[in-house]
Amino acid sequence: MDLSRISTLSSYASNRLADPATDASERARIENLLMDERPPNAGMELYAMHFTGVPVLDLDDWNSRHNGYAAVEIEIDPADPGVPWTFRRENDPNRLPLVDRRINLIRVEDARWPCHLSGHTFETVSTHIAALSGTDHARSIAAENFLERFAVTWNTQRDKRPLFATTEMEVEDILKDPSPSFAERLRDCLGLGQYSPTAGAASAQVFVMRYPLEEVYSAHGADGAPAVPTMLDGKLSDFFFPSPVPGPSADPNPCLGHSLNLSPVTVQNDYKLGVELLHARIDYRPQHFFRSGIIANPVNMPIDRARSFHLPWLQLYRDRYDFGAGIVRYTS
Repeated sequence: MDLSRISTLSSYASNRLADPATDASERARIENLLMDERPPNAGMELYAMHFTGVPVLDLDDWNSRHNGYAAVEIEIDPADPGVPWTFRRENDPNRLPLVDRRINLIRVEDARWPCHLSGHTFETVSTHIAALSGTDHARSIAAENFLERFAVTWNTQRDKRPLFATTEMEVEDILKDPSPSFAERLRDCLGLGQYSPTAGAASAQVFVMRYPLEEVYSAHGADGAPAVPTMLDGKLSDFFFPSPVPGPSADPNPCLGHSLNLSPVTVQNDYKLGVELLHARIDYRPQHFFRSGIIANPVNMPIDRARSFHLPWLQLYRDRYDFGAGIVRYTS
């Protein structure tokens, strides 16, 4: 990312990246900032507006200013006619209109907030999700009615922020896993490191949503084309990893971003790139509730090791061996 126009941020980034005492989490966010080459000039101008005045002091200061950008340009209220930055014309170079609309998308949602909104427990909602696809017709109908009310309550409180998702094909083996640990495997595969309970903390409760990309197009027309995620599409995260613009001999499927895989492997060749894309908000319906899951254990893959495995594979698949050069210095 060209920070020449954001001097208040560039000095912080260069100083902290050069400091060997900077921890892996902060270092990852700075690397993302410097590596991400996809944000167009128009997006950088919007971002720069939140970095006028005094230089960024520390990570908390950067995070606060970045969140200010996200609140204005990304997390738009449903009543506001505005469109998140991700889906504006200026970001068309990062849109993906050729993705097959028939594919199913998978998204993981934190269950705590919608359960709080509805006043229902996670266990109650989970029972109805299981019954929805069951063989008992009466229970299935009752579950559909319950989940319809649950979804309506949730939908009214959701803003327009872009939704991170993967494809069902990418994680179909995990979704077929009947064991309770499936949610943790899914978390790791998709790089959802925010769901990492510490010792003694409550488990994370999640809903796994499934729906065809076609429904996004039905809701948004031609503007339903998904996008490759960039630093400007959400809040700061050390679990994000930017995707480069493909080189001339890149993998012939350039239509998706690649999430950071947190599955616990120790050998470079055992690593597998995750898959991710962004799409515009849709209203959830009962049929979108695919499974529920509980994440009881923390992420076991150190963030610096995951990133050191991720970058070489990303360089290979995108034919961009220069990507990250001079910025990332991990050794696996």
